Amino acid sequence: MKSTLYIFSSDVLNITKLFINTAKLVIYVDEEPYIKDDSSYISKNYPQIENEKVDSSSTVEDQLTAQEAGDAALANAPWQYKLIALVTALLFPLGSHFSTSAISAMKGSIKSNLNINNTQYGVLSSSVSIINTIFPIAGGVFIDMFGSVWGTLAINLVVIIGSLLTAIAAKYNSYGLMVAGRVIFGIGSGLIVTMQESILSKWFRTQNLSIAIGLQLSVSRLATFLGTLVANPIAVRTGDWVWSLWLSFIICCFSILMNLVYALIVRHLRRPVDPITGKAAAVLTKGDLSKIKARKAFHWKSLLKFPTIYWHILLIEFIFAAVWSSFQTISTEFVTLHFGVANKVLAGYTASASQSIPIVATPVLGVIMDMFGLRIAILLLSAVFLIISTALLGWTYVNATVGMVFYSISLAFGPIGMITSIGMILPSDYIGTGLGLYKASNNIGTTILDIIVGVVQDHTAGQAYTGVMILFLTLACIGFVLIAMLWGSQYYFYDDLLETGRKTRIVRMEERNSREIALNKQGLDSYNDTKIRRLNYVYVGLFIICLLVAWVLFFVYAASGKIAA
Repeated sequence: MKSTLYIFSSDVLNITKLFINTAKLVIYVDEEPYIKDDSSYISKNYPQIENEKVDSSSTVEDQLTAQEAGDAALANAPWQYKLIALVTALLFPLGSHFSTSAISAMKGSIKSNLNINNTQYGVLSSSVSIINTIFPIAGGVFIDMFGSVWGTLAINLVVIIGSLLTAIAAKYNSYGLMVAGRVIFGIGSGLIVTMQESILSKWFRTQNLSIAIGLQLSVSRLATFLGTLVANPIAVRTGDWVWSLWLSFIICCFSILMNLVYALIVRHLRRPVDPITGKAAAVLTKGDLSKIKARKAFHWKSLLKFPTIYWHILLIEFIFAAVWSSFQTISTEFVTLHFGVANKVLAGYTASASQSIPIVATPVLGVIMDMFGLRIAILLLSAVFLIISTALLGWTYVNATVGMVFYSISLAFGPIGMITSIGMILPSDYIGTGLGLYKASNNIGTTILDIIVGVVQDHTAGQAYTGVMILFLTLACIGFVLIAMLWGSQYYFYDDLLETGRKTRIVRMEERNSREIALNKQGLDSYNDTKIRRLNYVYVGLFIICLLVAWVLFFVYAASGKIAA
């Protein structure tokens, strides 16, 4: 009699089949066998783990169940578990998204109650993004090397602490404590999204991943929409603006409860029980696992081997994410000042329209991209709608809802194309790192632009948004040109890979994947045969410079609390 379980090595592409027999244990990694009997391993392709003696004295604490050896086996889980995992994982960052948008919607109340100016508010807003100019990179590298499940609980706990400190700071009108609370909140809010995307990728990597990511973006926009929509009405109904921040704290607590449900489900799925005998299944010691994981290591020099098109996408994200995020930060007050909507509640309703389209559009776009490609074409449309939106809102008095809806379309069409493109052009070994850098560039751009927007507004007569909208329009036009160049680059150098349809794309991606697996079987890095690109020194250098600029701006304005003369 024998039973089959599935585990993963540290490489998310290497499915390991575990056959438990009464006499010996056979492990298949990349379809190559490890044979483990009572005393040793026998391996043709992995001589480095031959004759590894088993420590029969290992304690229970020193052992690791086969199913706990990696997260990739989640892709083979029954659909019931996948459904529960999808629902719970989608709710991980619900509280963090709601809290971020609630703070943005209440810009006027925060400024008046804390007695701060626009620049100080820009520091407060950027305090969330500044910390995530670094943490997503570390998180991406960690995920590539080790994966994470329970780590999400710790990160969500950090989100709760940051949200609690923010509410307490509002209660006692402490600007300094609120900045500190938002920094702590920012540590968690950035990492939880990176981990969420990693978890969804593990569960759905064999199929329906585009739809899962589309749903993830949809739920995040829904939470942002609700935060913008209800923050001011709650303050009005309760007569206390702090209650909106207490609600954010409560929703963050709900998110960690969903996180706990997910962890328990995974623990149940991984319970090391033989389905035939009902007894505890065989285990691998941590020493065994370390031998398998020795094949996987992160090489920092590989960053210098990333394709130029990756850095091109990062530049587009740097610009567009900054505009999208900064506009969300000022949208409610912008509607109040520019369109003369004195009622903050009505202004919040109007501004919330900027989040409406992504809620329903991103899952549909996921299906379209999965079937027909068209990633860069859809990204180009995102730029067009952003330009139209900025022009309508900044220089016309057409109903603000129209401009907000166009902005919402841009927000729906942009991110999904860039995220899925990164997954196609980078080796699987470095997707987590690539997405970490992607999110870091997002926060670097947002931090810089948040502060610049505050400075520009404070220097504009009557603190109007004229200068800010000119800045947004200029950046949107630059982004349009960069996307057009990206289309040409992927067409000529990648044979239109990012635009091609499902059938052709699958064949070509399988060829790329096979080359990666061939290198991995030899214990080699996916970039082993790739030379360092000298231009990448420039790209990495520019990235570091922008990172330093973001931190310098943040601390200069956080320390002074005012605009330098």
